[in-house]
Amino acid sequence: MRKITPVMLVLLLVASLMANIDITQLEQTEVIEDTGARSGADAELVAITSPKETQCNPECRNEIFVGIDTTFEVFIQNSGDQPITELGYKAQVWIADGNGNPLMLAKDATGADLEFDNPDVICDDVSVCADQSLAAGAVFKGGKTAIQYQGGDATWTPAAGIYVIQIETYSDQDVDPGNDVQQVYVEVVDYLDIEIDIAWDDGSVVATGEGAKAFTVSVMLNGSSDFITHNLTMEIDVTGDVASASGQDIADLKSATLGSLVHSVNVGTDQLVMVYQNESDPTDNLTEVRTIMSDDISNGVWTYTGSVLPDTSNTDAAYSVDVAIGGYSLYGQFESCIDTVLVNSTDAEGNPTTTEEIYANFCEESFTKDDITRNNADEVTGTLSTFHDIRISMLTVNQGYNSDGTGISTYTVGAGEPGDLSVGTSYVDASVEHRGSSVTELYDWNVSFTITNLDTSEVINVLANDCLQGVEPSYNYALLGTGPMAFDQGHACTMVEFDVGTYTIEAELIMGGKTTDQKPSNNVVSMEKEVRNNLPVISSLDLVTQGDLMLGMENMLEFEVSVFDADDVTGEGLTYAWVGGAESVPLAGCGGVGGIARTCATPVIQDFVTTFPVVVTITDAHGGEVSEEIIIEIWNDAVASDSTDDGITMDYSLTYFSKSPFTISVTDGDTNECSGITLPDGAGGELSGEYSPIAVIDYAPVTTYAANDVLAHSIDMMFDSGLGASSLWFTTNCKSSTLTQLLADGATNSEEDSTKSVLSAVLSGPILPAGQFLLIDAPLQAMEPPSASISGFSAAAGIGGDLTMNWGLTGTPLAGDKISVSITHSNGDVFEVDLDRTVVTYTYSGSSTTHGESYDIEVAVCNNDGLCSTPIGTATVVADKQVDNAGATGVSVVEAGDKWTLTWSATGTTDDVASWNVCYKNRDSFDAANMPTTCVNTGSADVMTADVMMSTAPGQYTVYFAVVPVDALGNTGTAASSGDAGADAAFFKANEGGEIDNNNTDGDDTSSGELPGWTWGAIGGVVVVAFIAGAFILSRGGGEGEDKDWDY
Repeated sequence: MRKITPVMLVLLLVASLMANIDITQLEQTEVIEDTGARSGADAELVAITSPKETQCNPECRNEIFVGIDTTFEVFIQNSGDQPITELGYKAQVWIADGNGNPLMLAKDATGADLEFDNPDVICDDVSVCADQSLAAGAVFKGGKTAIQYQGGDATWTPAAGIYVIQIETYSDQDVDPGNDVQQVYVEVVDYLDIEIDIAWDDGSVVATGEGAKAFTVSVMLNGSSDFITHNLTMEIDVTGDVASASGQDIADLKSATLGSLVHSVNVGTDQLVMVYQNESDPTDNLTEVRTIMSDDISNGVWTYTGSVLPDTSNTDAAYSVDVAIGGYSLYGQFESCIDTVLVNSTDAEGNPTTTEEIYANFCEESFTKDDITRNNADEVTGTLSTFHDIRISMLTVNQGYNSDGTGISTYTVGAGEPGDLSVGTSYVDASVEHRGSSVTELYDWNVSFTITNLDTSEVINVLANDCLQGVEPSYNYALLGTGPMAFDQGHACTMVEFDVGTYTIEAELIMGGKTTDQKPSNNVVSMEKEVRNNLPVISSLDLVTQGDLMLGMENMLEFEVSVFDADDVTGEGLTYAWVGGAESVPLAGCGGVGGIARTCATPVIQDFVTTFPVVVTITDAHGGEVSEEIIIEIWNDAVASDSTDDGITMDYSLTYFSKSPFTISVTDGDTNECSGITLPDGAGGELSGEYSPIAVIDYAPVTTYAANDVLAHSIDMMFDSGLGASSLWFTTNCKSSTLTQLLADGATNSEEDSTKSVLSAVLSGPILPAGQFLLIDAPLQAMEPPSASISGFSAAAGIGGDLTMNWGLTGTPLAGDKISVSITHSNGDVFEVDLDRTVVTYTYSGSSTTHGESYDIEVAVCNNDGLCSTPIGTATVVADKQVDNAGATGVSVVEAGDKWTLTWSATGTTDDVASWNVCYKNRDSFDAANMPTTCVNTGSADVMTADVMMSTAPGQYTVYFAVVPVDALGNTGTAASSGDAGADAAFFKANEGGEIDNNNTDGDDTSSGELPGWTWGAIGGVVVVAFIAGAFILSRGGGEGEDKDWDY
């Protein structure tokens, strides 16, 4: 067997490996789809802070009122490591279903989509964009920012409904679009607002001087939609130094409001209205007289008039008139109207059943306040001389600051306004103003804040008269009034840390100095609020480590979590706990407080192998916590090793998905069992020849793993270099080449032991099952076609039906090569013969052919492996054994001494006629089957005359003739001398003695005109001698000097 080229070795190895690839190994489930450390710019939309998400459990909070202009506020951060120089954002309002799933974009009043798209948030054009860059890690605008659109805040005036607000950032530089979008669920509801107002008829802010002072009270319905109140009451209270007071419905208003008494007045007009109606039976109803107020009555504005007369006996007389909403009822389908009825009946089988029927009836429901309470009361004041009064005009709580109180507010709620508070650092702010009759009268003041946690009874008391940070604009203390170093308005604030619970927040304005505040009732404002903890929001939990994860890897297992807490914007107060595995074991080196604990880097240990869940729990300063889980796959990594008694060592390196240890066993096998085997070539065929291993290793793994449970595996087979093994094979049946595969071809020197050699293989697919490894020392010879090939091939029909073939050879045929000839008959029979590799001609005998039949011929250079080279010789030849459809007729003989001339005519077709033979025999006639071989050929089909030379010997006998056609191959026709193509003529010649010898033996019994038998032998001998002599002469004349060849 000859050696193959290195290229062929490589092709064999690649083909073998490819043939054994298990397709399932390509079908890996990627648990972590998005990993990485966000290399580049990353415009992350951290959170939407306004509008707040509506939460119902079961009562709803953070609802939006219909028609109240709403803006969009967000936190945007560059979470990448490169600056952002191009940024846009877009806010959309989607109509949603009850589960919070967006359905379609909402429309504005003009029918346009509610979409606010601003592509010019950050750009390099200062005339277009207010900002040109956002540094890595920075928060846009330093905190919350309102979405801008067409030069101002994007503003939505909502209609009632359920919505999802979606806001997204976009940038061509963004490397992580997965954190660009946030959504909040909001409910927009109708609201009821009853506003009451009182004013002096003369337009004075504070009434002064003597005489009656007339006032007017106005009550207005300001809800988002029309509503009707039943028995709405307005309560009026006159206090202070008045001689008398009257109202439009009462002459002595003073007496009606003495002490704690108030005068109550129904607002509207009396009407007979429905106060109850059964849902299922409209005729079951109840009507009664109620005082009705609606937009249809005086255009929704009801007024009440009255007057007060100051008491002139007291020069410092002061007084006030206070009004407030009392209560009211509404008519509709309220929860209190629901009627549940149990109905007894029988089913189709006659069994008693009870069903529950619920009726949402119509009835009246009483209320003591509306949805917006800050305008439910008002007052006017008066005095005879100077009226001293300062008041708190507004009390608010501002939230959304950093834990140290820095930053700006993202949420504000005032006394009398709906809305809960969030835990965290807040500023309570009281706005104060001068309400006295003389603005030049200056007042010293302080605000006493009292914040009480009703759940814990903890009380915070603070006295303040300025607000240097937290609430804009900042304010330094000044007297209230008009004058140098005085302002008619001011505000005081204090920072408070709210925890979860119910709080009362009270501010009391205290007038300093000797002056007495004559209207102390407007110096105290309070509100009760529920403080709730906004849980941190985890926007992403990423695996930072790149590539496949496995036991023993050099890199650490690294995670990163992105979180936002509306109550702790910087996140420095958040606590991180990282655990992993089913037992939730704390991860080494991970966890802590503040931003540094957002990342976790821990080494991979054995317990992490296979499916490994990692959970990060984030706890805020108020005990609220959230968790996020990420599940990763970690591959086990092992090297199983064993040796045979003959000193062959096998190492099986395996990266696999199992916690179980992996081991192997190898023993020396019987080489005789696998002697003289064939080996595959990796392309579906076999190598040339037979092979016998010099070593057989019986192998068995402790278990097997499918391809999807194997990430990588390889084998090292180490043996004594003297063994001479050059290739490694694996088989489950060495007698079957289809169950045998090449693993490695070409041994290397061992780095550990110079006396050892190693055959190494990188495997694919499942691990190798139990089987045998074969060490082969013989060179691997591929089955290759011969290098020589057929050239100049020709094939033609020969005389008598022979098929004659000739060819040349390109290249040199080697030992083991042969010339294979294949001839296919028209009936499908195939004749095959193998010739010596040097033969260049072959004749297929006409005895095996049929005249007129075609034969397909192929001639190729082939070898013992059954492979043939190209090109091959091919041809189709028709066998030719006879002259078709032609003959001679009218043969005549003209005698002229020793030259007899025959003439004839052709009969039939002469297409196949190349010439004519005139055959003759003396004394005896002949039939077609026994034609004589003594003939004269005309040389042409067109020549139909021939001269036959007769013997000059004397005699008397008859000569018989026949004329037959001859084709180009030499095939001749047959004819009898007595037929149309035959003729005869008498021969007579007397001898000189006058006697005629009719036998004409000429002394050796040879007929006249014929040569004696011995003369043919003599002639043949002369020809042979002449041929040999000529060959000798030619061979000697072929060259000069010593380099001469013999020619035969």
